[in-house]
Parts: sequence; structure tokens; C-alpha cells
Amino acid sequence: MSYEEVEHGKARTDVEFSLADYRFRYVPGVVGESKRVVHQAVFTDGPSVWSLCRNKFDIVEVEEVGRCGMPCMQCAARAAAAATKPVLNAGPQVIEGSDVQ
Repeated sequence: MSYEEVEHGKARTDVEFSLADYRFRYVPGVVGESKRVVHQAVFTDGPSVWSLCRNKFDIVEVEEVGRCGMPCMQCAARAAAAATKPVLNAGPQVIEGSDVQ
């Protein structure tokens, strides 16, 4: 089951999902230190937790962390994109010293 299946309502109906709002990373020894980046959790289905970067992690392999550690760049990029929405078609813009609008 992928994140897209869950996001678009095509997920299994026998699994109960709940929202999760915490940061986590792999516990020491599961992966190398360079892979222990901090992910932003989106939701959990019990034995697994899904991150903002659309990856699924086993809950027993991760630990909750506060606001410390190297962030997952994909999670950070998705969080930034969700927080800032560009204003499109903001109206006419005048370039000073030009008749171009």
C-alpha cells in the first residue's frame, strides 16, 4: 500500500489510520548514522508510521525526537511547499521607466 493509495482513498479498509504529529528518526543500529535524519510524521496505522516524504517506517525501528537533528530534506521541502503558496495572477505589474505592464 503506497502513500498515494492512502491519500486518495484507495487504501485497505481493514486498517485504522490515525493522524500523527511528531518528528522521528531511526533508532541507533538500524541504519547508518547518515540515514538517521529526522522525518515529520503524517499518520500511523498502528505498526507503521508514514512520513511527510511519503515513506513508511516500522514503528519499532523509530524513535520520537524533539526539534533536533538533521532534517529529511524531502520532508522539509514538502513542509515548506505546503506552508507557502505563491500568489499567482496578482494583477498588473508596472516596471518603472517602461511602458510594459
